[in-house]
Amino acid sequence: MEKNKDDLKRIFKIVLFAAIIFWGVSNVDIVMGFLNNFIEIISPFILGGFLAFIINIPMAAIEKRLLKTRKNKKTGKEFQLNKKLARALSLILSLIFIAFILFGIVTLVVPELINVIKLLIEKVPYYAEKVQLYLQNSDETGKFIEEVLANIEINPDTIKNDLLKVVSGVLSSSVSFVGATFGVIIDSIISIVFAAYILVSKEKLLNQFDRLFKAYLSPKWYKRITKISNLTKNTFSTFFSVQCIEATILGLLCVLGMLILKIPYAVTVGVFVGVTALIPVVGAFIGIIIGAILIVSVEPIKVITFIIFVLILQQVETNLIYPKVVGDMIGLPGIWVLVAVSVGGSLFGLVGMLLGVPVTSVIYTLLRENVNERLSK
Repeated sequence: MEKNKDDLKRIFKIVLFAAIIFWGVSNVDIVMGFLNNFIEIISPFILGGFLAFIINIPMAAIEKRLLKTRKNKKTGKEFQLNKKLARALSLILSLIFIAFILFGIVTLVVPELINVIKLLIEKVPYYAEKVQLYLQNSDETGKFIEEVLANIEINPDTIKNDLLKVVSGVLSSSVSFVGATFGVIIDSIISIVFAAYILVSKEKLLNQFDRLFKAYLSPKWYKRITKISNLTKNTFSTFFSVQCIEATILGLLCVLGMLILKIPYAVTVGVFVGVTALIPVVGAFIGIIIGAILIVSVEPIKVITFIIFVLILQQVETNLIYPKVVGDMIGLPGIWVLVAVSVGGSLFGLVGMLLGVPVTSVIYTLLRENVNERLSK
């Protein structure tokens, strides 16, 4: 009798699950709309959790140092800083450290970009004059332009209507931009506050989740979830730490090489290359483009030297430094690092490039352990 009840419950669950799947497939638009709205609502909290994870990397190191037992030189007694005070100090120092880095990057990069834009604007008349002289001295080009102009029909009413449409579009876009900017500011504030709350009470939150999993999961699944969570945390922490170190090394090598080759904007371009190198493998190419734009405004002839130098440096970093350093630290062979970046970028763009390596490392580790376990049997 008891067995029949269990069978009926199992059948009911299967039928209910199949009915839900069928309804979802039949109403894809409703389901996708609900998911989009749900993701939009929880996105500030997801971002807050991600920020908390990043900030926790330096914060944990600082807190560990602050909580270290010390001796009073006069009395010889050991003492330890209050845990709540150490937590607050480590959070404040971590935020100051990150803000200082961001401020330094902005201070180095933004003024130079503004100067380059001004310089390019000033040179526009010069380049326009050169183009005009070239067109005047080219008979075939002149004839072509005359033919194009002859075929163009100018209608004042059409131009007026087009201008009105453009103005209306600009106004509409401006209102949308202001609304979107305000929304981003609000979401950012919520994310930062949520991240701070997580960091201040992280032990309490972890204990609550632990109790929740213990209450609703079987011992086997509880053990498995705990293992995967710890592996994911350790892998992501190691990855982001090593990624920052590797980007710093690449930026310093870029600055040193540009100074030796006497290429302008060495520090600014080095900072750009270092920051963009946080995107695994392909990030430095973005730095090359930005660096080339900066250099061409001052010494165009040096652009070729710069591109060749950074491409060589990028190849060394991509094929030797990055797979070896990052792969060894997170337990992922170099070939799978390259595969993770390529596949992650193809599927999810910039986010996929950044998170593809640690996610692949977690999957690789779990799969390796499972394979070894099966082979040992």
